[in-house]
Amino acid sequence: MLLRGIATLVFAAGCASAAPADEPKQLVEFRRRFEAIAHPTEADRVRYIMSLVRLRESFTRADYKKMEAIDTEVVKHPMPSEVESADLHKRIVGHWTSPRHSYLYRANGTWTMLPEFEDGMQATHGVWHIERNTFFQNALVKPPEQPDRGETMIILTGTDFVWSTHIAPYYMRRGDVYPWRD
Repeated sequence: MLLRGIATLVFAAGCASAAPADEPKQLVEFRRRFEAIAHPTEADRVRYIMSLVRLRESFTRADYKKMEAIDTEVVKHPMPSEVESADLHKRIVGHWTSPRHSYLYRANGTWTMLPEFEDGMQATHGVWHIERNTFFQNALVKPPEQPDRGETMIILTGTDFVWSTHIAPYYMRRGDVYPWRD
């Protein structure tokens, strides 16, 4: 029993020390600088998250462990809950691209995957809204989806939209090109 306990401790220590090896050096440096700020402002948080987003974009799929390390850090810094929903509503309207698809978010609270129609078939589409720092979207499909429980928003700027899917962050860029590298 004692040996099993010691083996468990050795294994756990090995796992704990292995995790930082997957962290990019730049992530460690960005985090060190951010944590050195005595009282970070919202602008400081946004700059920090944007630096992590750009760092993540510099890696390829082969670097997925480094990307996961960045994702883990990103979700630790959600948008404050007292944010103004109306301002976010205006910012989300427009054309966004994820690593997989492009989307159009309309001011009337609807969204569609682009192209909207292909081979006479309508693309996946639905409704969206924002309540404080929570993003809700549902696809209009048959049978109907369960109502979205909402996802925590990390950032929504003029160029980037990142929210947490309760599993990992989801990244989108304004426009029709996502800077994904294979």
